[in-house]
Amino acid sequence: MFANFFKTLTLSAMVAVPLAACGGMEGPIDEAGAEEAALGQREDAFTGNWSYSWGDTQLSTLDIGTSVNRTCFLTGIGGHLRPVGAFLYSDATYPAMAGVRKNASGNYELYVQPAAGKHLIAHARCVNSAANRVEVSWTTGQQTSLGDKVIGPANGTRQCFLQDVKNFPVTLKDSNGDIYGYGWAFDDKPNPDEVRVFNDGTYWKLTAKAGVHSYPVNFHVSAVCVDATQDLGNWNWKAGDPGTAQINLTNEAGATCGLTGVRGAFAAAFGDWDDAVSISNTGSQFTLHLANGKRGWGGCMK
Repeated sequence: MFANFFKTLTLSAMVAVPLAACGGMEGPIDEAGAEEAALGQREDAFTGNWSYSWGDTQLSTLDIGTSVNRTCFLTGIGGHLRPVGAFLYSDATYPAMAGVRKNASGNYELYVQPAAGKHLIAHARCVNSAANRVEVSWTTGQQTSLGDKVIGPANGTRQCFLQDVKNFPVTLKDSNGDIYGYGWAFDDKPNPDEVRVFNDGTYWKLTAKAGVHSYPVNFHVSAVCVDATQDLGNWNWKAGDPGTAQINLTNEAGATCGLTGVRGAFAAAFGDWDDAVSISNTGSQFTLHLANGKRGWGGCMK
């Protein structure tokens, strides 16, 4: 019988070691190997690459190693982004969220926080460089008042990727001030929400665009930028609904790719871990995968 949650760990871009969890069992992490590889010099950037996946039906985290001379970013997100506490707590403020972040020890961790009875999965990739690393966050509230977040100049070396997405419930009140429900993003297919980091030719920018909803939404997004020696291109594609789609990204040796944007509804049926936007690789061939009306953006570098 399929477990009611799913957890996997891939320790390198070349060798995958899947660990299916039943009853909460987890596999070990090769911290020593990861940290040793992460200490490479700038001229050897991306000679170390690690890929990870983590999914659960409850708040959980996976320590994926040092952030010293190492940068991690999203390569996928899927499942159900209904905020935690919606319809359960008065004036709820707990988000559904998933992605990669630094923990109290300074290590990167991959994390998910779904609502009770829902599931979330996040995929990440790390490279052995932190050259001129910049990490920024943005919200729909800031988007409304200030427009896109300007991260910095678009030069020949900077590359940026998403790191996490947080979807907060918004209390809906009637004319008397009484709460009658909650609104949240990433559940309205006719009016899809979008988070994206992009290069407009002059600057790298971060955007958190809400669809035209009949109720307010509140979601947050973060991104990370790091220097690379070469920009290998950017792609975007959309799946039919229902349906799936795949588009090949780069197949250049030594490349690494990350997620730069997602748009659509993230309200997967329970247990459908593949209802997602994600990037995978077999050898040097990277592929963007999409499901059920979602659009995804990916960028590659070396």
